[in-house]
Amino acid sequence: MENQIEQSQWFIITAIGGKEDSIAETIIEKIHNYGYESYVGQIRVFKTKEERVDTFEKESDQIPQNPRKTKTTTWEVLSNGKYKRTRTRVVNKFPGYIFINMVYDRDVWFAIRNTPGVLGFVGSSGKGATPIPITIEEYARVSGEGMNVTEEAGSESSTNQIPSEAPNVVEEPKIVYKTDAKVGNSVDIFEGSFAGMIGEVKKLDDVKGTATIVIDFFGRSQEVEISYNQFKISI
Repeated sequence: MENQIEQSQWFIITAIGGKEDSIAETIIEKIHNYGYESYVGQIRVFKTKEERVDTFEKESDQIPQNPRKTKTTTWEVLSNGKYKRTRTRVVNKFPGYIFINMVYDRDVWFAIRNTPGVLGFVGSSGKGATPIPITIEEYARVSGEGMNVTEEAGSESSTNQIPSEAPNVVEEPKIVYKTDAKVGNSVDIFEGSFAGMIGEVKKLDDVKGTATIVIDFFGRSQEVEISYNQFKISI
């Protein structure tokens, strides 16, 4: 096969949610075994950091005997004596999706489509329909290039190092988040990875200052969490 990779385009593979990394690794292995390297460039699973905060009474049995900061967990003692635990983890930014940079070839497409865990390609309705690539602009929007939130398939997810120290005594933050949007409103997202998209508000969280918004992600409904300061009510 002649090297055609300079003519490659980005396609989106739909896959079983929660198994995107292992499926991507299987695709990479199959591409190598079939000798299709000249047709396939990068295979990417995009990641983002997710943070969860829980507050416990000082008598709670969920507080360890010696609470310490680790790479993924931070403990703080609040001014009212309660303990605040912050957990950080790296998750798939787009559950059920794998991005692949490739030159369309029927044999290559057939091999990938028949990989265990692969459900299909976005834009392909089945019955032999050719998948539709996304544009460079669409890829740039979802990839967030330069934001350090993506990892290539098969590599370990990166997280910011959280130093191991004794818990700090801090004042409990008193932040009130407000938005004019209500559940059911149509909103325009103007900042972040989903900037330029329109969605419908499904849930509001005034504690975190975020809204769960349903967007149309390449023909498929996707729930995303957007900060109040990143969207406005559609006119």
